[in-house]
Amino acid sequence: MFRLLILLLIAALLPLGSVAEAPVSFADDLTAVYTWPEGAPESEASYVYRCTYPQLAGDEAIAQTINNIYQYEVSYALDFDCPMNGSSHDPAEGQMQVDVTYEVTHLSSDHLSIRIDKEVTIGESCVRVVTAHTFPLTGERAGTVISLPYLLGVIKQGETDEWLIDRQTAKVDACARDMVWFLVERAMKQENSPIYPDMTLEEFEWGFYPEEDFFLDEEGNFVFFVQEGVIAPAEAGQFFFPVTLDELLDEL
Repeated sequence: MFRLLILLLIAALLPLGSVAEAPVSFADDLTAVYTWPEGAPESEASYVYRCTYPQLAGDEAIAQTINNIYQYEVSYALDFDCPMNGSSHDPAEGQMQVDVTYEVTHLSSDHLSIRIDKEVTIGESCVRVVTAHTFPLTGERAGTVISLPYLLGVIKQGETDEWLIDRQTAKVDACARDMVWFLVERAMKQENSPIYPDMTLEEFEWGFYPEEDFFLDEEGNFVFFVQEGVIAPAEAGQFFFPVTLDELLDEL
């Protein structure tokens, strides 16, 4: 009975695929280019930064809230990160290029999930980093980035009890981490697996943060990601582990 009540609660919070019309639409992307020395053509610059972020259409508060998040990302990069990285980069190492792109992984009547991919190339070497933002499109926190415990409903919107917030966050993190570790161990046993054969749970914990390291896929399932270089050599790339809502609830 208790699990049925949780399922009913989550059903009200999580997306229902494409059954209902999404309440938001997209405007033109927010793009920017920065070169160092400042103003140098990309072909001649020692440092090149390029980014593309989403922007929502309309004047509604939710659109402005989400748009402001990505406008701030661009402003911070152009005002601080780019000048610092450009001026400190040694041109003898080859041109440094930073490319930021995005993908909308889920859009429903209740949630928008966006995956951000950052690729840093210096000469022949390349490092890739993935982050993600999931936004409620209804309720008190509409338009703000939501973490896993709130998305699952184990922490209510507006909760102020810090002890409860910390307790529930730790509980959800431990549950999701154990589930993804199980998938890592299973992948580790596959033939020709690139995953470090001596990888331990303790080492894994240092490089995986389930509270934030996830996005929703098209069907509304959770996709947890592990950065490259954490559980396998960097050349193996990033790892993505899908987990359904039912699987998470079974463990919680």
